[in-house]
Amino acid sequence: MRGAPRGGAYMTVGGCRCHPKQKNRNRAGQFFMTPLLISLASLAVLIVLILVALKMGLDRKEAPDIDDPQGQPMIHKSGIYSIVRKSPRKDLAALRPKEEEIGKYLEGVAADINGRPITPRDRSALIKRWKAQMEANLLAIEAGDKTGAAFYYYDDTCPVCEHFITKGNFVTREEIYKNPQIIPPFHLGCTSVLSVHQGNDATLRETILAGMLPFFDSDSKEPPPLPDWTNTILISS
Repeated sequence: MRGAPRGGAYMTVGGCRCHPKQKNRNRAGQFFMTPLLISLASLAVLIVLILVALKMGLDRKEAPDIDDPQGQPMIHKSGIYSIVRKSPRKDLAALRPKEEEIGKYLEGVAADINGRPITPRDRSALIKRWKAQMEANLLAIEAGDKTGAAFYYYDDTCPVCEHFITKGNFVTREEIYKNPQIIPPFHLGCTSVLSVHQGNDATLRETILAGMLPFFDSDSKEPPPLPDWTNTILISS
């Protein structure tokens, strides 16, 4: 009869014969690996969470601010007037007739509203003045945005516009933002000018007492009627 091997008898474990010492070593390895795997899994989850948080932070940082095409940020000013600093250039261009449309219209106009004949040279001058007036008024508003102007007023009117606008009527910057059609010129040959009011709420109240009144009615958000752009008046030389 064969004797047991040195070091102790073999035991049958799971269909396999193993030495008791080997069995103990297997159990120790299992107890050691279990917490290690748990630690590694926890570390992996923590790394994933950190990477997700970093990505979200970078996405927020790289998100562009809402700016206008001129690079001027839309600044909402707290207080009575919520001012949006966005150039009205594109919005106004979408509302006004294009140069080609104006030229085509003038080809069929023989005289201005006063009955004065319109020559080819007059037609070119009217288009040139239309573009120059629009640019001048837009530049005045964009310059006012840089200084934080809140109010503008009609510094000058023309024979056509004086039936719609009183010299000195003022508008807020927010009203200009919501209604870019109130920016001159309003018609062909228009010489109306929108200027910055250099002051604040207190100084504006003083100008109201002096005769400068708001252009908008107090109970209306819509601007009063304005001249149609086809009203043509020749520019005085």
